[in-house]
Amino acid sequence: MTDTKTNPEQKNDQFTEDDIFFECPHCGKSMAIDKRGMGLTIECPDCGGLVRVPTVSNEKVDSPDSVNMPTEALAEALEESRKQIDELTSQVSKLTERRNALEKTTASQKGRIEELRHEFSNIQAALDQISLIMVNGNDTE
Repeated sequence: MTDTKTNPEQKNDQFTEDDIFFECPHCGKSMAIDKRGMGLTIECPDCGGLVRVPTVSNEKVDSPDSVNMPTEALAEALEESRKQIDELTSQVSKLTERRNALEKTTASQKGRIEELRHEFSNIQAALDQISLIMVNGNDTE
């Protein structure tokens, strides 16, 4: 695989008609690989993300951005995407349930803290009365 972005001095004559040019969908790094690599999943040398090497038709391509994937590969990619969507939807649902449970617990704990503050206030008032009685009781003796 050849890196075309980080090696700008590289001459184009090192590339052949059998090379496929594509970019990493994660970081945008430009790459080139021989057509024998079509359909393979490779690791991006910059970000380490997994990149599926696109396939191209044997027909002359007018635009370097034109990439064709076989129907089978598209169907596999679509199925994989659907599985990922289902998995993410399930995770979101579980996280939403967990969040709701935590919000209920938080509200309950806030209520209990308020009750404890009220009880502490009553205890403090009672202690203040006891102190006053003790001070006044010592004065009367």
